[in-house]
Formats: sequence, structure tokens, C-alpha cells
Amino acid sequence: MAEQTLTADDLERYAAALAEGRKPLVYLIEGVPSLGLDAGASARVVDVDGAVVTVKPTGVDDQLPYDARELRATKQPKPVKRAAKQQAAAKASPAKSPAAKAPATTGTKASGRSARSVAITVYVGADNAATLKVTRNAQKPSGAQEIPLPAVHKALAGLGDKEALAAVDDVLSAARDAAADRVAALQAELAAAKKSLATLDRAKRGSGSARAR
Repeated sequence: MAEQTLTADDLERYAAALAEGRKPLVYLIEGVPSLGLDAGASARVVDVDGAVVTVKPTGVDDQLPYDARELRATKQPKPVKRAAKQQAAAKASPAKSPAAKAPATTGTKASGRSARSVAITVYVGADNAATLKVTRNAQKPSGAQEIPLPAVHKALAGLGDKEALAAVDDVLSAARDAAADRVAALQAELAAAKKSLATLDRAKRGSGSARAR
């Protein structure tokens, strides 16, 4: 069943509520493991800008921007009946020996749980104090200006923030692994296509020779 995401009416209602000083409650469709947030976690709306809704999840200090399609207005009911059937099936299945356990997930599969994006926020106050905050799995802020990645590394290295550098490297490494997997898949597909073409060419030449005789 399709997720019941936020509608334009929901966004208008939330904007009006914020204007009155109220912070409506919404729910995350997908979890954020790096912040300890499960799918369906509740959050308070703190800002609405077009289709971008900035929320503060319960139990988290960070404010995260989300697309309206990534949030629900109501909490999704738990599939009680389905869970009961799964428990019954688990009890009915015979116990497996220790040797039958699935191998631990390692390597690139484990990296799939890494943050998909990271936001580095630098705040400078009137008190001549500057702070830096790292937000993982953040949405791209509206009106953001694109800058070269080497410049980002150089700036963070100059600030000496190891956590920020590690967060950026984590995202870039995951993106590179995904790109490398895609290249490998395309190369395998190209090799298969070339092999098929060579087979067809040989078959065509053989057919031509037979007709010439």
C-alpha cells in the first residue's frame, strides 16, 4: 500500500499552525539509523518552505529538512495480524543448527547503511564565536550554492574538525562504491552484448557461405 505522504493542504495547515506558535506533529516514513531514529518516529514541524518541511525529531537535538513526500501526517498503524502470522510461522519452523546461520554482513553491504548525505553547518554569532554542526542524512538546503569538493576538504581540514571530515569521506566513499558497482555491471553487460554480436556475425557468415555453394 502506498504511503500517505503530506499533501498541499497539510503544508498550508502546518504553516498556519506555526504562525500561531504551534508546532504540529508529523512522522518519518524512513528511519535515520545514524541518529537512532526508526521508521515512523515522531517529529515536530519547525518550518515550512514550499515542499520542504524542517522538523525536530523526538529525542534528537538536530533540525532536519525533509521533502513533503518523506513525511506522514498520521502514525502508520502496526500490522498486528501480519506480525502474528510471522510469529506462528517462526514457531512452526524447525530449529536450525548453528552451522545454518547466515554469515555476518560485511564489506560493501555493511556500508549500505552509511549516511547518504551530510550537511556541514557553520554558525557565526555576534559574540565573535563560531560553531560547526554535522547533520547526517540531511536534505539539500534550498538555494544552496554548489562548490568544488576539493574546496570542501581543504576548508574542513583548515577547521581541524575530524568528525566533519570523516562524515564527508563516508558519504563520498559510499557514492564511489555505488558508482564502481554500476561501472562493473555495465562492463559485464557490454561484454555479454559483444559476445552475442560476435555469435550472430559468425552465424550470418556461415549462412552466406551456405547460400554461395
